[in-house]
Amino acid sequence: MWRRSVTRHGAALLASLVAVSSAVVVPAGAQPPAPTTTSRPALRFEAGLGGWISSGSTTWSHNASVVEPRVGNPSSRLEYKDVGVNFIELKGKVALRERLFLRLAFGFADIGGGRLTDDDFVSDQGATFFGTSTPGAQLISRTFSDIKGDNSWYAVVEAGGRILNFPHHRGRLDAFAGYRYWYQRHVATGVAQVECTSPAFCSPVGTISNVREDVIANEQTWQALELGFDVEYRLLRRLSVYGSGAFLPVTWFKNDDVHYLRTDLGKDPSFRMTGWGIGANMEAGATVAVLPRLALDVGYRLWWSQAIDGTWENFPIGGGGVSVPLNELRAVRQGLTIGLRFTF
Repeated sequence: MWRRSVTRHGAALLASLVAVSSAVVVPAGAQPPAPTTTSRPALRFEAGLGGWISSGSTTWSHNASVVEPRVGNPSSRLEYKDVGVNFIELKGKVALRERLFLRLAFGFADIGGGRLTDDDFVSDQGATFFGTSTPGAQLISRTFSDIKGDNSWYAVVEAGGRILNFPHHRGRLDAFAGYRYWYQRHVATGVAQVECTSPAFCSPVGTISNVREDVIANEQTWQALELGFDVEYRLLRRLSVYGSGAFLPVTWFKNDDVHYLRTDLGKDPSFRMTGWGIGANMEAGATVAVLPRLALDVGYRLWWSQAIDGTWENFPIGGGGVSVPLNELRAVRQGLTIGLRFTF
């Protein structure tokens, strides 16, 4: 009987202790402790390695008729066309609380090939002077040369921030500003005469010369400020689409030509074009999340830069060069992009 009473009282005491220990005691006026959450890191980093399989062109022309009335307007027009360049691209990005970011990109490549078309024009007076087969202002000569090299590279730095998050964590819209430097160098070999309206001015059609010699080298640099937007939208759990567009309100360019066959011109350079213009860069594609921190990007990219105002200057041996208006200078590059990004 005594044992049963002790057992009953002990069980009751144990139950009371369990009930008290499981209760949360909050002092008067105090707030209960907040639930524990895992916060995201303040800084987030991305590193990427990819490629840009591209084709492009550069076209320029000038008007020397203001100092020599026998030449036309344009006087000469050169087009570096179908220039294949396959860039290797390195990227990096750091984001602060997924609101502000800084990113860098660097690409470099050898030039794989292409064709240079070199056109010369004369005025009415020039057609009479050179005794062309048809009177009047006209194209007097056209030659083709093969582009055998050389190289291209670019560097981009951009800073921006988030301006919109799409509902249900579907994506985001960012704005950014940046600076871009783009360099290209072409080397052309050989000369094939494909049009000639005056034997006094050019070689007969079909003449091929200097097949293994460098005849023209072109070196251009574009520097630009840019303003743009990025957008990304998630379609499926592992599939997103993205787009980027930037306007280049101000670009500065320098375009040098060296004509190795011209004995009357210097070689460092023979002609130089400087001035300013505008441009645009666009890219669109899709992203596949391969692993939680690894993504595959596939897209298409277009770069375009256009001169608005500039001058053309020649450098004759012995001095006495002239400066005349630059009619046009345009550089375009476009093609497929592919790359991997790792987030950490």
